[in-house]
Amino acid sequence: MMGNLRRRFPGRVGPAGPLLLGLALLLPAGAGCQPEARSATSAIRAEEFDGQRAMEWLKRQVDAGPRVPGSEAHAATRRILTEALGPDTQVQEFTHRTRQGTIPMANLIARFGPTTGERILLCAHWDCRPFCDQDPDPAKRDQPVPGANDGASGVAVLLELARLFRKTPPPVGVTIVLFDGEDWGRTLDTMFLGSRYFAAHPVGGPFRYGILLDMVGDADLQIYRERHSQQRAPAIVDRVWAAAAELGYEEFRPSIGYTIEDDHIPLLDKGIPVIDVIDFDYPPWHTTQDLPDKCSARSLKVVGDVVRQVVYTDPPAD
Repeated sequence: MMGNLRRRFPGRVGPAGPLLLGLALLLPAGAGCQPEARSATSAIRAEEFDGQRAMEWLKRQVDAGPRVPGSEAHAATRRILTEALGPDTQVQEFTHRTRQGTIPMANLIARFGPTTGERILLCAHWDCRPFCDQDPDPAKRDQPVPGANDGASGVAVLLELARLFRKTPPPVGVTIVLFDGEDWGRTLDTMFLGSRYFAAHPVGGPFRYGILLDMVGDADLQIYRERHSQQRAPAIVDRVWAAAAELGYEEFRPSIGYTIEDDHIPLLDKGIPVIDVIDFDYPPWHTTQDLPDKCSARSLKVVGDVVRQVVYTDPPAD
């Protein structure tokens, strides 16, 4: 997720400008007419989402060092995350060729719940940006981003959800995918590498819909609807925001705040209705200050509770 021209203010546009894609709903057949989710009172009684436990996962990723593909910290974090997702985690390896050589990358994939029927895709990126191109200090712009919020936060939420799913299987199949290479390059054509590869080589489907979590740990959490998501998968946006409203979480704001190029775009282009849940109003974005002290367990819990609510109240697959 990024773009040289992206701005940090609600209502502004992303790196490619206001790409007005029209209001056509690009969903698979029947995806726009899904049954209503069950109410919270009839939801499966799963354990509560633990925001503090998720925060510890966020810190553990940062403590391992910047997860820049090809680095020792990246390899170490891959082992940590693979173990955390569970023994059946699938590693989808791929490479990215650069002028300096070939960089190994890997998407991490884990499945939970029923093994038949359409599934929910939950995803985030686990890599770190190799350079702090937005740092206010020019001397620091060649340093890698620590990635507490931009990467580790979404992963932390999904790791805690994976723990819940193992203890209480959800009523519908869930596939968690941690994408690599999202923040690799300086231009859009050298970014979102893991989601592009996954979209071309899907695993763990078929998918009914998906939710991408990116930059969801900001201590001052404000999540607006993202424009691509609203235009191309409005039914899923509405479902997620309805869950937040039911839980009383005002951090999910009703208006459109951003147009973001992110890992959901390659999936949308393949016909999978995936939305981007992101708080882009985050001053430490792509700087050396993207550290755990800018994040909070409360914010992780808010997002985790909302996704938990969506999953455990989703109608089972036919």
